[in-house]
Amino acid sequence: MNRLSLLSFAIALAGCGAPSNEVVRMKDGVLRATTTAEAAAYCQKDRTSLRVVGKAPAESGVLFVCDR
Repeated sequence: MNRLSLLSFAIALAGCGAPSNEVVRMKDGVLRATTTAEAAAYCQKDRTSLRVVGKAPAESGVLFVCDR
């Protein structure tokens, strides 16, 4: 294997362990985001208000709902 292939593989493998920075839909219409700022930005793009429901399981972010 050449050095470039090995470096590309190492970078790809390191990216797999990085936390996602996206909003995920949970059951019952509740959403999960990594931070409250990310949740607020998600709701703001649809011109809705943010209502934080609580912490996500294993404290992996916040659970929220966008209210109209």
